[in-house]
Amino acid sequence: MKKLDDMIADLLDMDIVKSDNTVVFSNEARQLIHEIAEKCSTIPIVDETRQQAEEYARGLSAEQVYTDMLYKIVEAPTRIHMRVSARMLIPIIDQKLQNVGGEG
Repeated sequence: MKKLDDMIADLLDMDIVKSDNTVVFSNEARQLIHEIAEKCSTIPIVDETRQQAEEYARGLSAEQVYTDMLYKIVEAPTRIHMRVSARMLIPIIDQKLQNVGGEG
C-alpha cells in the first residue's frame, strides 16, 4: 500500500491545472483524491479540524479549494504546515466532488 505522502505527490504531479489556469479533475484524479481522503480520515488533527475546514470551504467549489491548497502548500512556512494543508483540504475536495457538479 502506498504511503500517504507518495499518494499526495502523485496527485500534485497530475495535469489538473491547465495552461489557462482552470482546474479539471480527471476520473483518475478523483479516484486518487477519494483514496487520499479515506486515509486522511484516520488522522486525529484532520478529524478534529474537519468542521473548521468545512466552514472555510463553504461556498467554494472543489476546484477553488484545490487551487487554494496549492497556494497554501507553496506558501507554507514549514514542511509540517505544507503536509497538514494537503491532509486537511483533500478530504474537503473529495466531499465537494461527491456532490452534484463538484460544488458544495
